[in-house]
Amino acid sequence: MPDLTFGKLNTALGATAFSVSGANLTIDLSLLMGESSISLTDEKLAEFITNLLDVASAAQTAFNADSANTTKLASYPTPVSGVPSFDSAAGKYYVVSTYSFDSRAPLNKAETTAVPA
Repeated sequence: MPDLTFGKLNTALGATAFSVSGANLTIDLSLLMGESSISLTDEKLAEFITNLLDVASAAQTAFNADSANTTKLASYPTPVSGVPSFDSAAGKYYVVSTYSFDSRAPLNKAETTAVPA
C-alpha cells in the first residue's frame, strides 16, 4: 500500500524542511513552523503536529491528483474546524480544529520497519 515520502512533504511545503541522513530525520522548524529558534522546553508540540498534518494533507491531495497513482491515500484528511470563539482574556478569536490520522499496521508492530498508511 502506498504512503507519502519525506520528499513529497518537502514538495507540498515548497521548501526542504525534511532531510534524512542514515536513520536521522532532521526537520527545519523555521520552514515548517516559521520559528527562528526552538527549545526542547517550548510548549509547541500541538503547533508542530498540526503543521505536520497540514503538510501531509496537502501532499496527499497532490499524490491523489496524479493519475499515475492508481491507489489513493486517505490517511491525512484535512482538519474539521468548529465555529470561531472570542477569548476575552487574550482579546483574540480562536477556532478549535480536530485533526485525525488513519494508519494500517500489523498487530505486532515489531514485525515491520515501515508502516504504510
